[in-house]
Amino acid sequence: MITHPFGSAVRSLLIAIYELGVQDIMIIGHTDCGVQSVNYEAMIHKMKERGIHEDSIDFVKYCGIQFESWLAGFKDASTAVKKSVEMLKKHPLIPDDIHIYGYIMDSITGELMPVK
Repeated sequence: MITHPFGSAVRSLLIAIYELGVQDIMIIGHTDCGVQSVNYEAMIHKMKERGIHEDSIDFVKYCGIQFESWLAGFKDASTAVKKSVEMLKKHPLIPDDIHIYGYIMDSITGELMPVK
């Protein structure tokens, strides 16, 4: 999913559009996604259990990273795909002639279902 309008994923898409001639973008989520259940507080706890020091976590916060949003999961894949598609369609640096599609892939069958 696209989590930030000016993050590395969007930067890669812009390079693909302007340097490689990409004209179509597909955002594909999938059923049974493990990210849906991510809890940032639990993940920070696991980091500490694996030896990451509080100073390192504080430094990341000092750099402007908000763990709540950076490590957040999402409630359902369809909504996350819709938000990603909308973000890209409204992005000021993505031209209107770029086609942006959203899909959910069934993790078992591989079937792509359009998200509307």
